[in-house]
Amino acid sequence: MIRLEDIKKDYVNNKNCTHALRGVDLHIREGSFTGIIGTSGSGKSTLLNIIGGMDTPTEGKYYFYDELISDYNSEKLQKFRKKNISFVFQNFALMNRYSVYENVEMPLLIRKVKNKKKIVMDCLEQMGIADMAKKYPTQLSGGQQQRCAIARALAADTPLLLADEPTGALDQKTGADIIDCFKAVHKSGKTVILITHDMNVAARCEEIIKIEDGLIQL
Repeated sequence: MIRLEDIKKDYVNNKNCTHALRGVDLHIREGSFTGIIGTSGSGKSTLLNIIGGMDTPTEGKYYFYDELISDYNSEKLQKFRKKNISFVFQNFALMNRYSVYENVEMPLLIRKVKNKKKIVMDCLEQMGIADMAKKYPTQLSGGQQQRCAIARALAADTPLLLADEPTGALDQKTGADIIDCFKAVHKSGKTVILITHDMNVAARCEEIIKIEDGLIQL
């Protein structure tokens, strides 16, 4: 599904250059649940952003289903993300002035999908928060907000779900419950890539990839 070949990413600030990724080769198979683990500054977020089409590599090639993504311009990247990628973030990234239902409905409105109510309620039911559909994010606990974010990603119905430190703002028990949610999403047929600094979280993924100093550790 995903193939990265010698991916490098440099960030230049004034005369300083940071080598965030220094030649990453990586294969992610379709239908897998992969944890990418690394310390702060290891390059894991940069790697996730490139896979998600939020950033472009300085050098190297990124293939998605054998299509070369690394040469895309910003307009093509936007279309690529809309069609293929859903994101779940550490800070939930919910819209507080919209209800739980409306947050989950958003990707369906963008795609002009019919029968939205059934899809939204099915996703909320799968995440165990259907009874909170009319509440607002500020009325939910951290774990419930993250379940809402995962339900929104489910509603988008993309083949790939990317999660950036999704348990980072949660206590250990709630975090474990959220990983159960991701495992359920994976079992439904989605490919899931989750980045974390916590080995206990990574250990619950199907596959683990370690990154340090911008390089995959073999």
